Amino acid sequence: MIIEKIIIKSFGVITDMTLEFSESVNVIEGQNEIGKSTIAAFIRYMLYGFPDGDSESSLSERKKRINWETGVAQGSMYVRVNKKRYLITRSTVPTDNSARATYKEETSIVDLETGAPAFGKLAAGDVFFGVDRELFDNTAFIGQIGDTAIDEGAVRQSIENILFSGSEKINNERAAARIFDKMEALLREDEKGGVILDIADRQEGLEEQLKVCEEDNRRILEREAELHRIRVRRAEAEASLEKLHDLDTCYGNVMLIQTFDQLHALEEECEEKTEAYNAFIRDNTRQGFVPDQQYLTDLTASRLGVGEAYHSLGDAQDAYTEQKKAVGITKEIEGAIAVSDSLGGEKAVLEAAKGHGKKRALSIFLTSLLGAVSLGGLVLALIIATPWLKITAGVLAGCAALGAGWFGIEIYRSAKALKTLARRFGTEGLADLRGKIGIIGEARTKRDAMAVASENARLAVLKARERYEASKKTLISLIVKWGAEPPTSELGVFLDALEGEVREFLDKKNELYDEKCNIEITVRELRRTLADKSEIDVRGQVSPMKRKALTGMKYETIKTGIADQKARIEEEDRLAFDVENELSMLKGRSGDPGEFYSRIQSLDRRKQELLEKHHAFFIALEAIRSASDALRAEISPRLGEYATRMMEIMTDKKYTSFDVSDGLKVSFVDATGEKKSVDFLSGGTRDMAYIAVRAALIDMLYTLEKPPVCFDESFAHQDNVRARSMMKAIKQLADEGCQSFIFTCRGRESALAMEIVKNAGVFKLSPVE
Repeated sequence: MIIEKIIIKSFGVITDMTLEFSESVNVIEGQNEIGKSTIAAFIRYMLYGFPDGDSESSLSERKKRINWETGVAQGSMYVRVNKKRYLITRSTVPTDNSARATYKEETSIVDLETGAPAFGKLAAGDVFFGVDRELFDNTAFIGQIGDTAIDEGAVRQSIENILFSGSEKINNERAAARIFDKMEALLREDEKGGVILDIADRQEGLEEQLKVCEEDNRRILEREAELHRIRVRRAEAEASLEKLHDLDTCYGNVMLIQTFDQLHALEEECEEKTEAYNAFIRDNTRQGFVPDQQYLTDLTASRLGVGEAYHSLGDAQDAYTEQKKAVGITKEIEGAIAVSDSLGGEKAVLEAAKGHGKKRALSIFLTSLLGAVSLGGLVLALIIATPWLKITAGVLAGCAALGAGWFGIEIYRSAKALKTLARRFGTEGLADLRGKIGIIGEARTKRDAMAVASENARLAVLKARERYEASKKTLISLIVKWGAEPPTSELGVFLDALEGEVREFLDKKNELYDEKCNIEITVRELRRTLADKSEIDVRGQVSPMKRKALTGMKYETIKTGIADQKARIEEEDRLAFDVENELSMLKGRSGDPGEFYSRIQSLDRRKQELLEKHHAFFIALEAIRSASDALRAEISPRLGEYATRMMEIMTDKKYTSFDVSDGLKVSFVDATGEKKSVDFLSGGTRDMAYIAVRAALIDMLYTLEKPPVCFDESFAHQDNVRARSMMKAIKQLADEGCQSFIFTCRGRESALAMEIVKNAGVFKLSPVE
């Protein structure tokens, strides 16, 4: 592990201190009571926190390191482990909820590459080194003078655990049985029970809970983001509503100002439109006349009248010509008509013919009747013997004969008169006469009708010509009325052009007039509306900015906007209420994924540890059964070899043979070859020997990651020569990957570090004023 930087917020006597360290050797120099040991304790605090339990010593440690001013211990540390960077944070805050002093501990490890929490709430030292605080204190944390001794029990137990060594006090069979029992407790031989399987089941259950937790937390993040968006939208709606309320309060005056502005603009436009209309009328006035719609109507009607009169004249002339060409009656019929006229007309002729016929028929009847009477009287006169009857019958017969003769003459006369009448008309008999009289009547009617039609046609021609001339005169008067010259030819083309010009003029005139009138009406209405308003007072009540904001805006738009924004706020409140309820429910049931991760990883590490332990038990069991004594015998040579190599550096090869027994007792071979305890050495050399043993233990026990090594006044018993040699040994540790921290009150160690170690870090603490 490489400590890159520490940030001490408050710890012991130090407040707000930041130090960035070298990867190799760092010397922290300062006077006594200035905070050197506090920095060393802070590094250990960041790795392991304060000691567990409520013992007096642990409370003393906390009380000693709680900052006197802030009342808390707090800080962070940036480290690099296996090319990955982490941020370790830790804080200790006292609580006042009981009569006895208690503390709230908080710690976290953040992966700086992903920004996610890692390893739950485990201590950084346990995670990265695989050793507990006690072993760290007995190996990598070398305290002040006289504090270099090693706690044999803790270190020995760690060595035995790592090297799978059995206890020296029990025999091989008991050790093997004991290890087998432990193996069975961890994982039964039939793999149907044991702590490892229990942990696997617990881990599986936690993973299921983690999935639910992660889904809940993902949902929480989504809903919190949605809640944030809702609140942003609500804030926007509230801002818009406030602006709209402000606009609403001054809308009336702004609308009046806009109305005044509109009135002034319309007045100017009205003058422009009036002038344009008058100018157009002036430009199109000819001979003091300006066409109107009636003029166009009269012109069109007169044009139609001329056309109709012209066509009527042509039709009348054609009709008169046709009448004159009509076929008359024959001369025979003309003579018969003359005869009829001489006799009093067809009716009189027919009456005369009918009279002659009736007279003849009556005469025939009476002649026949009288002849029969005469014949009867004659017969009676011949038959009757009585004279007077006979005479009477004879007289009657005679008289009847005379009457019959008379009426016989009348028959002749009537027939002769009828025949004479018929011959005058060139017919024979009464029936032919009647037919001829009918023909004469029809001919007379036709002749009279033709005469009347011909006269009427002549009169129609005269009337049509008069009408045509009158319509032409009217049309010409209309043409010249607007200053135009009558055409000599192509009247239709001329009139089309004239009517088009008049229509174009009228359309433009009406357009200009309508524009002028519409504006005049609007101006009058606005003047009436603003009659009781003072423009100066109204303008003084509204700022130009508000006028600009309300320009072109309808009041209905403001009212609608206020209602919309209120509805929007209500909707956002409703949505926020729903989201907050959902969040409350989710947060109530969801847990901390980091805690689940931590527990799962803790179980996983525990399972791996147990598997490794199980495997170690297996190896140990095999080792114990085969060569447990040889395995235990391996510890001392390894420690002795490493310690000897370090002592050769620190004593410039004056002491080249050291041995470390099972009880971590250190001995050496003197110049005469005699093996002696380190108690025969000087205090400074004895400290160096135990420092060498600690370095050997670090090399042996820290298999996951090399720890930072702290030397707190460890150079105190060394002269300048030995101090230089110790610095070389520390450089050797740095070369092997161990970052070192030397805390000293002298300037010697800083100078040595700068001289011997490349890129060494030197930090000189100043007294706090």
